[in-house]
Amino acid sequence: MQGLDALFHARSVALIGISADPLKMTGAPLAILRQTGFTGTVYPVNPRYTELQGVPCWPNVQALPQTPDVALIMLGAARVPETVRACAAKGVGAVVVLSSGFEETEEGHAHARELARVARETGIAVVGPNCEGVWSVPDRVLLTFGSAAKREVLHSAPIAILSQSGAMAGALGRHLQDSGVGCAYLVSVGNETVLTIADYFEWMIERDDVKVVLLFIEGLRDGQRLLRLIERATARGIRVVALKSGNSVKGLEAAASHTGKMASPYAVYRDLLQEAGAIQVDSLTQLLEAAEVLSVLPLPPLPSLHIGDGGVSVFSIPGGTRAMTADALEQQGVPLATFTRGTVAALAQALPEFGGTENPTDLTGQVLSHPGLFDRCLNLIADDPNTRALIVQVANRGPRDVMERIELLHAVAARTGVPTVVSFLGDALPADQRARLRAAGVVCARDPVEAARFLGWVWWARAALAHEVAPEATPESSNRAAAAMPVTLAQTLELLRGCGLAVPRWRVVPSDADASAACEGLNFPVAVKALPEDADHKTERGLVRLGVHAGELDAAVRDIRQRLARPGAGVLVQEMDPGGVEVLLSALRNADFGPVLAIGMGGTATELHGDVAYVSLPTTPQRLQRAIARLKLATLLAGFRGEPAADVDALLAAACALGDRFVALQPALSELEINPLFVHPRGSGRVVAVDALLSRRPDRAPGSPVTPAKAGDSRG
Repeated sequence: MQGLDALFHARSVALIGISADPLKMTGAPLAILRQTGFTGTVYPVNPRYTELQGVPCWPNVQALPQTPDVALIMLGAARVPETVRACAAKGVGAVVVLSSGFEETEEGHAHARELARVARETGIAVVGPNCEGVWSVPDRVLLTFGSAAKREVLHSAPIAILSQSGAMAGALGRHLQDSGVGCAYLVSVGNETVLTIADYFEWMIERDDVKVVLLFIEGLRDGQRLLRLIERATARGIRVVALKSGNSVKGLEAAASHTGKMASPYAVYRDLLQEAGAIQVDSLTQLLEAAEVLSVLPLPPLPSLHIGDGGVSVFSIPGGTRAMTADALEQQGVPLATFTRGTVAALAQALPEFGGTENPTDLTGQVLSHPGLFDRCLNLIADDPNTRALIVQVANRGPRDVMERIELLHAVAARTGVPTVVSFLGDALPADQRARLRAAGVVCARDPVEAARFLGWVWWARAALAHEVAPEATPESSNRAAAAMPVTLAQTLELLRGCGLAVPRWRVVPSDADASAACEGLNFPVAVKALPEDADHKTERGLVRLGVHAGELDAAVRDIRQRLARPGAGVLVQEMDPGGVEVLLSALRNADFGPVLAIGMGGTATELHGDVAYVSLPTTPQRLQRAIARLKLATLLAGFRGEPAADVDALLAAACALGDRFVALQPALSELEINPLFVHPRGSGRVVAVDALLSRRPDRAPGSPVTPAKAGDSRG
């Protein structure tokens, strides 16, 4: 985007609404540009002054002697749209609006709509409003009032920060600069009235000076686009780290009040971000740690992610950390290497008899007592053919031992090309010593659990490279989709059959018909249920009778009608499937990500266990299988306690077909749920939809709210 090029590489800046006092928020931006070494031209704009902080001041944008690349706006919300229009008329490529008073206030919505209209008509790039600004460290363009930017020394690193919270953006930038890790770009996206977090992300991942992108997310309005960009970034070798806030009920309320957005359930974010390739963390501290780790360490060679004996090799002086390290690596899903016989024999020859030569090792304090033994053992372990990553676990004088051997660690990391982590016993090195280790291509952890977490991030980044890109949605035309929209129960069941799902035979008993005659030809026992147009969630209301024999049919039909208090109601009678593994399968429209497929344990186990995974639609069998692998459902499908393995291939094919059909029917449908879906034994090719709930969007004018309506439900 040309406007973002002008923003991040600006050589001239207009500060509109700048004040004379550098200690005030409206006066700080000029002082920050000077302090951080901006060498371009600065144009203060304020009609009340002819000079500010020793710089000539101009009454308005039109009066400027030249066109600035970017303008920073600090005016009342009501004046912002007209000011942006004036900037566009002057030829300014981008504006950063620090001003508040837009979507986050009741009266500010009109200002936000006008600002969006101006941007749409003029094509100018608008950051914010209600944001804390942007940083471009390589070009010394820090357009902000935030105290985090008030510094004379800036550290540049291939790290970009995109945050929906201004305070979090400033905190991340501050800590990365204070620690010496550094960063390249920072954007506080604000209200995203014009540009969204995905717009900045798309620009960032095309930069050669960006290796890691940190995302702080509260809620998204174009989530599917962000997922596709994460996949693109991952394919380019960029590590994407995400921290999602607003995950609890109270957290959701807080996020909504802060940003004016409603967030989706955390499980959807968790699964979809993971499938796209993002590394997810749980805290600001972990986000900062991940930035350092992923910007320094290389990825492990691919063989470590497949069959074989490759994995993490542990050079450990204290024996007490062996089990802890092994447990922590297993928890992170990172394998331990198996040393070759040659490595074990060489270690045994070098170490005393009480040492441990298997991985994780117990090298004992002898490696510190005998000259050259530390170096020899470290090189033996690092050079083992199965070493794909290296943990150097030191003991109580670890900081001293490590700093004395930086050149050795550097040589090992450079020669082997594997990620190398030094682990201490609770010690935290000073920033200058950590910087020396980073320069050597090594990161340090306070203990083995932290070291395992660091390598877990690296392992996940490597695994994500193997993920295939999600298919693009190719929905049918709206007319065709509308014509194919199921309305009746028969049409809904026909839709399921078209997706490769079997449906038990069924009859509807009208009010004026004899139940036995109407159900002639069905195999008993049967299920007797209320029709979908009369009730949903029928089990809880006593509107389902299972295992009904022929002689019980009339009484069961009467009972359903009595419970409905509708003597003339039709009643659904359905053959009962002999069963298999019960699965929940639901295609739904998510507010943040669009069409999503949920899959998990079916029947009553859905609510009991909450064993559900989500994938973005459309999907592929491979992506869906990875989602199932994270669930307890995978154990049931594989054959639990002597039960036959289920036909997973048939399930995957049917689920993908159902997802494709749901996408094709957008935006008319809001949800299509099957629960339970019975998956029969492997090789049968039989997947049976017993109960379905279809919710469709009623006809509505553009922009009007969506109210789901139920249709075509045979839920038990």
